[in-house]
Amino acid sequence: MRCGAPSSVTRPEVGLDGVRLWWALCLLLALPAAALGLQPVALAQAVAQWPALPQALVLRPELGWHQPAWTWWTSAWLHGSTPHLLRNLAALVLLAALGGLLRPRAQAAAAWCLAWPLTQLGMLLEPALSSYVGLSGVLHAGVVALALPAVLPPLRHPTGAEPSPGLHPKWLAWALLSGVALKILMENPWQHTLVASSASAINVAPWAHLSGAAAGALATGMLRGVGWCARPHR
Repeated sequence: MRCGAPSSVTRPEVGLDGVRLWWALCLLLALPAAALGLQPVALAQAVAQWPALPQALVLRPELGWHQPAWTWWTSAWLHGSTPHLLRNLAALVLLAALGGLLRPRAQAAAAWCLAWPLTQLGMLLEPALSSYVGLSGVLHAGVVALALPAVLPPLRHPTGAEPSPGLHPKWLAWALLSGVALKILMENPWQHTLVASSASAINVAPWAHLSGAAAGALATGMLRGVGWCARPHR
């Protein structure tokens, strides 16, 4: 006589929700940037000479805190040239593909989302800039937010069980983090406010890359801290 049979429980694929959130954030960055990039801003001109919409969206580090808070997000959608836009969109596609490979948890996507405005706030520490546009800082934040959790010890699930690690090839994560660190050191943001980039046809701000990487690490640490406080302690 059968007293019962184990129920069949369908579990969501490990990391699937995190990957979907990661891709959604990629689209949130890419689509407005592509639309606004149809008319790049003239970085050689004063901001007051720009069209009204870019003027309203751009972050102006020289103004400090005296500017609309929405520019902490919207300035990333503006670009100074078509090559500038295309290079950043290509990097964003690569970051989306890396998300599919590393299968980040939802926490990583949340960290990247939090790092987006933090990256722009870090640009206020470079008041020599009259304006800042582009995705590159947020992209650096995304690389760190994606790779850093893969090399850190996993937090316990609130039930007390270890979460499944998913597909986290640590060698790739270490390579990404090392590449970002080496790139920032070579750009030397402490010495150079702007560096001419023939590939992007603009002068790039190395500080944005440092600010993005730091924001990605900070946001990851903040959310891990929240997760550690929320887990049961014995």
